[in-house]
Amino acid sequence: MMKMFFLESKFRTLLLLTFILSSLFTISCNKDDDGTTTPTTEDGIYIKGPATAFTDFKTAALMVKTRNEVLNAEVAVPRESLLELYIPIKAGSGGFNIVQVSGATKTTYGAGTDFAKVDSAGLDVDEPKEGLWKGNLVETTAPFVVPEDGLYHVIVDLVLKKVAIARVKYGVIGGATPGGWSTNTPMTAAFNLNKMVFEVSDVLMLKNDWKFRYSNGWKIFFDKTTDVGFNKKGVSVNTNLGGAVNALVAGGDNISNAVYAIYKFTLTYEVGKGFTATQEKTGEGPTLAQYPEKLYMIGDGVGGWDWATIDLPMVPVHSHPELFWKIVKTEGTGAFKFAPGREWKGDFGKTGSATNGVFAKGSDNVDVPAAAGFYLVVVNLKDETIEVVPAAVYGIGDCFGGYDPAKAENKFNSDASSVSLTKALLAGDLRFHVAASTLKCDWWQSEFMVLNGKIEYRGTGNDQTRVNVTAGSHTITLDFKANTGSVN
Repeated sequence: MMKMFFLESKFRTLLLLTFILSSLFTISCNKDDDGTTTPTTEDGIYIKGPATAFTDFKTAALMVKTRNEVLNAEVAVPRESLLELYIPIKAGSGGFNIVQVSGATKTTYGAGTDFAKVDSAGLDVDEPKEGLWKGNLVETTAPFVVPEDGLYHVIVDLVLKKVAIARVKYGVIGGATPGGWSTNTPMTAAFNLNKMVFEVSDVLMLKNDWKFRYSNGWKIFFDKTTDVGFNKKGVSVNTNLGGAVNALVAGGDNISNAVYAIYKFTLTYEVGKGFTATQEKTGEGPTLAQYPEKLYMIGDGVGGWDWATIDLPMVPVHSHPELFWKIVKTEGTGAFKFAPGREWKGDFGKTGSATNGVFAKGSDNVDVPAAAGFYLVVVNLKDETIEVVPAAVYGIGDCFGGYDPAKAENKFNSDASSVSLTKALLAGDLRFHVAASTLKCDWWQSEFMVLNGKIEYRGTGNDQTRVNVTAGSHTITLDFKANTGSVN
């Protein structure tokens, strides 16, 4: 019996030792697997601090190279020294620092003495309006501290040695949205250190373009003078998201809304993963008048992009609410768009290339023809076309021998300087009209007169006052830019 007990005891001891060794091996493996052993830190620029989700060097806290947006043009390549990171930050709570890791060297950057909020007078018109702080990037352990919980956009330029931090409050903006291209329709979000979800419901969207934009701004500028190559100057970063709802890109193309309806928008930022979004149709849009009562042109090809100074109403066509026209003077450069009011709401342009001067209605700017001159622009909202052709003006009436429209011998000459006609006329009333392939109406529905030296359009009104001329040779000159005319 003693011998058997001894053997059993040895066996139990062996089993115990095997279990202990196995446990130690498992613990060791688990320790390596869960990353609690300190790995070698990857070189880069990190954000870390007690006000963030990162109290150590984490891959998700690495700042990334971003695309520089220069004044008046896009440089579609990253600027090596320009880095950014969107990150949820708690107010106070010890703040955070920006740390550059290069091998064994760690350089800590923080709030220098000049780091401060940019007041409204110092903000560029395109910069965000919900809080923007700027300063020099200086080596210090003094933390950056934000005044309220929220998502922030942190940007540095290692060459310029500058830092900017912007409060991020997202909204939707664009010709499709209630605020047009002027004002965000705001989204709301509950604060979370790891994931911020911005939402807005019951948004009535027109068939037009839009984007996500934060804090009513388009860009953050570090300067406007740095030579960045490509014959461009200026360093700035986008504050808007475009491209597509399921593939968002900073500063990407406008997003097209194809269906007039009511929508819910969700924009999610998850630390380490970036932005995702959804657009959910939640209801039908209320019945709208099929066509607007008015239509306006705007653009640097016809005078400028500022609604406050540009007033170019198009001429409505009698009994055809879908048709508008206008003759404009262009100088061979620039572009234009249209809107039903003098504001960036419901605006539209063209898509694709023209066929015989006719574009399909879309969201892109309409480039003016390369040759300077007077051009007839026709918008047909029923057919969704935009026609741009040399001014096609015709005389009609008793003095022109009758009321046959668009007769070749009664067509005005149009060049870079004027629209005019010299012709032997009969005695009688003098009337004019325009014609184009997409202007599908009778001549009188697009007619106009010269009254007291001014061009007066019939539009949707009644028959106009008659102007009579005597028989003989006359020179008629029409200046559609000044809206004046003369008959000599």
